[in-house]
Amino acid sequence: MKIKTLALAVLLACSSATTVYAAEQVDYSPKLVQLATKGDAQAQYDLGEAYYQGYGVEENEEQAFKWYQKAAAKGQLDAIYSIGYMYDEGQYVNENNVEAVKWYTKAAEKGHLLAQYALGYILEDGEDGVKADPKKSMYWLQKAADAGQADAQFHVGYNYENAVSVKEDLPKAIRYYQKAIQQDHNKAMNNLGLMYQEGRGVQQNYAEALRLYKQAADNYDNEVAMSNLAELYEKGLGTKKDYRLAAEYYEKAYENGDVESLDKLSKLYETGGFGLKKNLRKAKEYAESYAEHADAYAEAAEAQ
Repeated sequence: MKIKTLALAVLLACSSATTVYAAEQVDYSPKLVQLATKGDAQAQYDLGEAYYQGYGVEENEEQAFKWYQKAAAKGQLDAIYSIGYMYDEGQYVNENNVEAVKWYTKAAEKGHLLAQYALGYILEDGEDGVKADPKKSMYWLQKAADAGQADAQFHVGYNYENAVSVKEDLPKAIRYYQKAIQQDHNKAMNNLGLMYQEGRGVQQNYAEALRLYKQAADNYDNEVAMSNLAELYEKGLGTKKDYRLAAEYYEKAYENGDVESLDKLSKLYETGGFGLKKNLRKAKEYAESYAEHADAYAEAAEAQ
């Protein structure tokens, strides 16, 4: 589970951010060092964060860990979470999921939302040395979600949609996706859009699916939403057929990492129409590029 944020106060939600703790970036300064040296827990955490993030000083994980430890010894929750994170990530210390869970639990039990989410995440499938505990995982994910943590809201929605750790409950999935969307969570936008497209848990509504995909694609560069949006334009679902816009979004999806869009681009240019000029040269180029990517993936899979 990898979650690190600005001063651990801004919760990342797949390109969105929601401020939960009243904190802001604090740069390295002689005054900060003086306060930390005198034993001020918040200053110790801020100094550790300055070293970790490189705020006014060269990044130094050893110094970051040292000051996080001092702050954690005084009960500073962001520092406690940060130590868990560094064990989880294997930064300065050796990766140790058991230690990560121990520190996450300390912070989670005191109400730290990122720690609650991280703990729920790591317990869902288990990791080296940590046994999977789906029930406890959902407890922490739901706790963080209900307190407003956007990634947790998305995760809980996904679990209810796909029967992960809980029984399928599409109304709950929709509710949690909507909560996450209120915090600009682009993966939730895409997933809820797909539910509207397929009519799963809601009345099928291509126009609403298109709106959600477009929001995630245009505002947050979500490549899956870009591909899904392109498909609606290609098939004329919720809008008129528009191969030009379909090609535009498939191209953007590929640029953001969706290789499958190359195959779809090739087929669009092969047929043309609906605002897109037929172009067999481009169709061939996209097909060849897609084949090259497919071969590379196959070789990588064989090497594993």
